[in-house]
Amino acid sequence: MLNQQENEYGLYKEGNLARTWEKKLRPKVTPRPRRKFNGLAQTVFWIMGVWAVGLGASLLAIHVLVMGYQVDALSAQYTVLTRQNQVLAAKVTQLSSPQMLAADSQKYHVDLKVPTVRTGFHIAGPAVVESTPWYGRVSQWILALRQALVAK
Repeated sequence: MLNQQENEYGLYKEGNLARTWEKKLRPKVTPRPRRKFNGLAQTVFWIMGVWAVGLGASLLAIHVLVMGYQVDALSAQYTVLTRQNQVLAAKVTQLSSPQMLAADSQKYHVDLKVPTVRTGFHIAGPAVVESTPWYGRVSQWILALRQALVAK
């Protein structure tokens, strides 16, 4: 019993009494309840969200459609340019052919000299006769090639 009185006395020493009463008298802080929207506002926001998602999807679909048309236009342009390239390549081939060069040299009275290319290899094979059929010339060519490879 004596011990209990000493503990109570120790509790209310000097500044402890003021602090104890201050704690007891201080108003308790209660958290404010979250503000809830009423049902109409929630519905309006929900409808606006659905509308925004639909609008975004529509804009993306339109963008994909426009890009598809641009790809088609570029593909058609590429086809046209490829055909023009083929026509121009054929014209260049035709103009640089030996027949055209010979005709142009006769028109301008210029003598053409054909350059000879010397490789340093001499193939000792039978002479090819122009009257032989194509398969005979191919077999002679293969024989000459074999001789050239074996000679090394």
